[in-house]
Amino acid sequence: MKRAGVAVLLVGVGLGLFAVILTFVGPDAVWQQIQALGPWGFLALVGNDLVATLFWVTSWGVLLYAFGVRLRPRDVAGIGIAGFAISYITPVAYVGGEPVRAWLASRKTGSPLTTVFATLFVDRLLAGLSLVLFAVLGGGFTLMGTLLSPTAKFQVGAGLVVVSTAVIVGVLSFARNYHWLSRIVASLGRLRRSWQWPAAWGEKVHAMEDEMYAAFTRHLPATVLAFALELGSFFCTYLRPQLFFYFTEGRLFSLADLAVYFNLNAILTTLLWLTPAGMGTAEGGRVGILGLVGISPQGAMAFSLTVRFLELLLVGVGLIYLSQEGLLRLTMNRGGSGAVGKCVRSVLKVVRGACEVGVLYVWGLIGPQWRQRAFAWRYRDPDPWDYGTSRYERRKYELKMQILPREPDVQAPPYDRVLELGCSEGVFTCRLAREGVGKHVVGVDFVPLALDRARARCPHDGVEFRLMDIAVALPEGEFDLVFCSEVLYYLGSRSRIGDLARRLCAKVRPGGHIVLVGPWPAARVFHRPFLNRPELQVVAEHVERSPTRPYVVTCLERAAPSGEQKQSTSRRARWRGRS
Repeated sequence: MKRAGVAVLLVGVGLGLFAVILTFVGPDAVWQQIQALGPWGFLALVGNDLVATLFWVTSWGVLLYAFGVRLRPRDVAGIGIAGFAISYITPVAYVGGEPVRAWLASRKTGSPLTTVFATLFVDRLLAGLSLVLFAVLGGGFTLMGTLLSPTAKFQVGAGLVVVSTAVIVGVLSFARNYHWLSRIVASLGRLRRSWQWPAAWGEKVHAMEDEMYAAFTRHLPATVLAFALELGSFFCTYLRPQLFFYFTEGRLFSLADLAVYFNLNAILTTLLWLTPAGMGTAEGGRVGILGLVGISPQGAMAFSLTVRFLELLLVGVGLIYLSQEGLLRLTMNRGGSGAVGKCVRSVLKVVRGACEVGVLYVWGLIGPQWRQRAFAWRYRDPDPWDYGTSRYERRKYELKMQILPREPDVQAPPYDRVLELGCSEGVFTCRLAREGVGKHVVGVDFVPLALDRARARCPHDGVEFRLMDIAVALPEGEFDLVFCSEVLYYLGSRSRIGDLARRLCAKVRPGGHIVLVGPWPAARVFHRPFLNRPELQVVAEHVERSPTRPYVVTCLERAAPSGEQKQSTSRRARWRGRS
């Protein structure tokens, strides 16, 4: 409760600062400045950020390859951006992102955590060294110019010295393999003799330091290449204000102006990233910093909001990747016992739930045409989600069958017409027909290639597949049973989910059933529009506490006659006994 209170307080402080600054500057003036950017300016900023992301993701990929950690480029990018997403939404930078990156990479490759953590430490050291290099190069312009007062120059110089000293000492310590970090960890055991963990952790950190030493000896060429890529990423960051204000105001900054912004912004984001995502503090800092180089508060706020929007796009990509991977695998697959393990699992459950809900709003930013293209690209390879081979999916199929209030019967299927929304390549659709759930089964999806494979997989007479976007239309006629499994968050908003719930209720016959499946506990958000419908009632529900990705299976019934209601209640009792 205390941790939750602190988190709520920090979010409130951040949003409060943001609201105060935006009110003071004027929302209309800020919006006009953003509009002045134009489509070409926006595309230039997007391209700049994409190049920056490519550079820093490739930098880590080079280190992973040098250390023998073999990840596909797609996974290197996905894990890297996922780590950025978690770091972005935590109150202090890198609180959670780096451990998540390490666990995901280790789980996917089977490489030791010490090796993966070594690549991350080296990656962060090289990023810090790049920051210091740009700061030192620009520091001469900042400290010798006339923009800052003597007191401000002293403060900036002191900040640069602190950051530079920390990074340089860290690089030299690991490059010379002094093992100072493992010594510090092991020395904690002297504080209390009953503590056993400092010695065990000290050994792991010692092994990681040996791995990091290899980065500056055996793997030096790869380390130099990774450093060059980090420099390229920071150079793109350096260009952000230049691009924005060139397209909005036709202004070109001098090197001195860019140096002032870069150095002060680096100090701000390193030392004052206190609220989640730097909300409020980043905006206030940028308004003050850009004011030193003659930018109005409206322009500075417009720049900050544009940068934040681009960052949130990247966060959205990271959340989608985490949603697909299942964040709870990080701790469940590796054990994690004791108070520390429980604490980590609790934090990850909260983060995972937020990620799952975040996916809903990320898809809301993507238009229907682009959403269809994204899925079509995913289906370039057969069965992209392993529906036909995954044990996790097979378990989900079993639960969806068991929750049905009416027993399947091959000779006399209990449901006349069955509808599956988002049927993909028809794996579950075929099972519904084969095991006697429905006499006539209709599968709906909006990817033509997926439906072609579904028809080839399931040539039964009683099964048909329709090309259709459920956000726009549903098949004609009424149905006795509808499956809506893991598709609601792709609709992009609760209003669209509510519209689908309304249209489905009109399609389901009285006494018919709707089976919903969604990630748990995020399904509390996704399923709420269905649960709030007065004509629907829950007859059975099961939460699967899967270590891969927990989910809930819910069966709803529409205003059934009393006789049928008794049948449903009887089956419900047996179902809940099994669950």
